[in-house]
Amino acid sequence: MSELTIKIKKKDGLKRELKITVPSLIVQNKKNDRFVQIAKKAKLPGFRPGKAPQNVIQQQYGNQVNQEVLTELLETSYAEVIQDKELRPAGPPEVSIDQFVDGSDFTFTASIELYPEFKLKGLDKIKVDKLSTSITQTDINEMIENLQKQRGEWKSVERNSKSGDQLLIDFEGKVDGETFEGGEAKDFMMQLGAGQMLPEFDEALMDVSPDEKKEFELTFPDEYHKKELASKKAIFSVHTKEVREMELAEINEEFVKAFGIESGDSKDLMEEIKSSMEKEKETRINTDLKSNLMNYLREKNEIDVPHTMVHSEAHAMQKDWMKQSGIEDEKEALSLDNFEKLAKERVHLGLLVSELVLSQEIKLDDEKVKTKLKEVTNAYPNSEEISKMYNQTPELMDQLKSMVMEDQVVEWLVEKTTFNDKEIEFKELMNRNL
Repeated sequence: MSELTIKIKKKDGLKRELKITVPSLIVQNKKNDRFVQIAKKAKLPGFRPGKAPQNVIQQQYGNQVNQEVLTELLETSYAEVIQDKELRPAGPPEVSIDQFVDGSDFTFTASIELYPEFKLKGLDKIKVDKLSTSITQTDINEMIENLQKQRGEWKSVERNSKSGDQLLIDFEGKVDGETFEGGEAKDFMMQLGAGQMLPEFDEALMDVSPDEKKEFELTFPDEYHKKELASKKAIFSVHTKEVREMELAEINEEFVKAFGIESGDSKDLMEEIKSSMEKEKETRINTDLKSNLMNYLREKNEIDVPHTMVHSEAHAMQKDWMKQSGIEDEKEALSLDNFEKLAKERVHLGLLVSELVLSQEIKLDDEKVKTKLKEVTNAYPNSEEISKMYNQTPELMDQLKSMVMEDQVVEWLVEKTTFNDKEIEFKELMNRNL
């Protein structure tokens, strides 16, 4: 269809407007061919199959043929222009019909966004932080204590409260003299210092005794989740009915066996804990390193990001959030605006990684895919069935291959990187937002 007339207009950023004209002769020939095809099979009253006159066929099937030819010409001419002009659309076009009438040229406008064209910068001098840490006996002891807390019991005590204690309370909160919704409770359990309540609420209940009644004022934060209470002053009346402290579980044979250590020996539990902590340490360090490398790539390569891709990613993130939150009605979901920033970062990084894979000719390692599949499936008791499910589900295998390719990209970057070694405490590593 080389007779096409094409005008390409550059709009903001990556946006382009394609004005495409198909000559009327091509349009009419397409229609005539379609009428001939229909006439061969058409069954109309008063005519033998295939014998109806052309004018009757056109009258009966005119609208259908117009729609079919319009759709075909849109698809084929758009595809031809994209290929001929070597354009790389980042998403489907927005199409508007300018003209489609008998005897005239067919003209339409396709608005598109292109993939950005760029060369990666900063690959010759990569320098990022790399964390390191040592697991001390103190770290191991704290981990064991956490396990003891998990299986411990809260016991009532006759002393004043302190951070970490559990309180049994009745409370009533009032704003402007009126009890607000959710501001009243009986036999409410809270733990001091656990972030369960507002910091001022926690602070007011430090050093209170069992059966003590107390009244205090606090101000809700400006960004409080209940907008009707944001920035408001409230008066709380609290009756502390009980103060409880955690009684740690005893480390005995029963305790040890509860964590899958058949010997029941506390030394074996300690070794298991240390081994698990070492694995978690390596995972955290590698995750932080990957994050540093990806941030480096983004910082060194500011590019135009197609809005259509950002919108699509934000929509997918919104759907994932709805699924995890058990929300089905989109009207109840967070608006797309809440996901736009992270979606743009993801699309930006995805474009950079794709360019790195292409420019450096990084090929997917099939053996690493097999290894990754074993790692994923071995986490399940029915690993063979899960492995079979992956192999029979293209979407799952594509996700797995993407994970492997991402790992290979990180490996490639690591080989080119000079590291700033940064020693931190194990506890700090565990508390980092990765």
